[in-house]
Order: sequence, then C-alpha cells, then structure tokens
Amino acid sequence: MKSPKLLLIALSFLFSCENERPRPITDDLVALEISQCLVPVSNTTFDIITWNVKEFPLREDNTIKALADIIKKQNADVIALQELDKTSDLEQLLNYLEGWDGALFDEGNLDLGFIYKKNEAAIIGPLIPFYEDRFSPFPRAPVMVTVRHTSGMELKLINIHLKCCGGAENEARRREASQLLKTYVDTNLPNEPVIVLGDFNDLIVEENEVDNVFANFISDSLDYRFADMEIALNQADAWSYPSWPSHIDHILITNELFDKVAGTETLVLDKSDDRYSNVISDHRPLQIRLNTQ
Repeated sequence: MKSPKLLLIALSFLFSCENERPRPITDDLVALEISQCLVPVSNTTFDIITWNVKEFPLREDNTIKALADIIKKQNADVIALQELDKTSDLEQLLNYLEGWDGALFDEGNLDLGFIYKKNEAAIIGPLIPFYEDRFSPFPRAPVMVTVRHTSGMELKLINIHLKCCGGAENEARRREASQLLKTYVDTNLPNEPVIVLGDFNDLIVEENEVDNVFANFISDSLDYRFADMEIALNQADAWSYPSWPSHIDHILITNELFDKVAGTETLVLDKSDDRYSNVISDHRPLQIRLNTQ
C-alpha cells in the first residue's frame, strides 16, 4: 500500500486534472481536452491499457477520431478493447493511428480486440478464443494473445468482458467465470507471465468476503494479484466506472510479473473534459506499466 505521502500525491494528481467547465458536443469534434489527465509512459516500460469503449463508436466518426487522438496522446504500447461493434470500425480507428495495428475477435456484438503500437510491441501469433461453448459464464468468449515488447519481454494477455448487472444469477455466472479462468491459466499457462484484463463487471473489494466472486484469485496471493487493488481500496475518485460509481474494470497479473509493476493508474479523462462520457465511453481506461529492465 502507498504511504500517506504517495497517496496524497496520487489524489492531488486526480484533482489537478479536473475541469468543471461544461463543453458543448459538436458534430465536428475531433479532440477532447484531456492532456492534463494523461499518465506519462516511457521507453523502459511496457505500457498496457484495458478500455471498455461502450458500443464503439458512440458518435460514429466523431468518436473514432476523438479516441484516436487520446490514444496518440497517451502513447501506451498495447490496448485491450471491449465492446467493439464490427471489424470495419476497428479498421477505421486504425486508419487514424499511423504506426498502429490491431486484431478483433468478431462474435457479432460487443466484441473483444487489441491494438498495438508497432514500433514498441507486436502480437505474436493468432487471437485464441476459449470457452466459446460456455455462454452462461462467458457471454463473450475470453480472447488470448501473446504480445512481445521491443525489449524482449513477452507475455500473455487475456481480454475478458464478463456478464453485467446485479442479482444472484448474474453474480453466480461471474463466479463460475472466475473459477474457469483460474483453471485455464493454472492448467495451460502455469509458468507463463499472464495478464487477465478487461471489464470484470464486479468488485474486487467486498464487505463480506463470501460475496467476492473473485475470491479464488485473491486467496491465491502467491500466484495472482490484482494490480489495481490499491485503486479499489483507496482511490474512489479513480474508480473505473464513475457513473455508478464503482470499480469494475481490472488488471489481474500472475506472479511472474509481481516485481515488474512500475504503476497502475486509471486515466480519469472525464474529469478534464465532461464530453468524454457522451463521446467515448462510460468506462475509464485502466493502465499498467511494467518495467522491462
């Protein structure tokens, strides 16, 4: 856990990028005013983002151009995206991102995909979906890729979007998904550096531990860690789903990466520009930075 001084610095950053001025949404909007809410990255870190982009694109070309502008300004290496509508939308986004490439697992609705900056990272091999036949726990099949940084660091990314909403039945579906995910990684990737990231649609902090659908991962602290646990515990202003508010987007890492984490942050872009939620998404992007040296 951060010391009080470090926590104060982090909270000061959140408030420093806040802007209360309402701004109109226009049809010719290309960029949001979000520069002060970005988090610096470097050539010595492998910078990975998970981002639910809400039925992308919300406002057609306006959204695509605005998202491309944010991606270029944040300058991360790999982004795992949830709620892509179709391949042509991803292709249009990449048209505005010179030097980037991407891949989509097209199931027909609210799909999962990845984009990456080609001079910093690469996807090695195909997208691998799994549990495609388990609709109850996985209304959208998890998708795995192998990514390699220019430093030589290589790891598996598993992009997920679990069942939404409250109620005992939906929680049971997410609990089953958590158990199946752990079985998959334990069985197939026991000694691999793995990141499971995406829209988990549930909390990792509960008043009653028996209610935590991800308790199987949390209790196995020797092998797994939620890199965003400190955000969930201490930084309500940085929760990933501010409209509720709640923190439901997560980055789960295996022990091969425990000593590589340089930082995990939420990009609170809506605090800088109130048009964000109407143009881009109701979710904020969550970023992890891994030391490569």
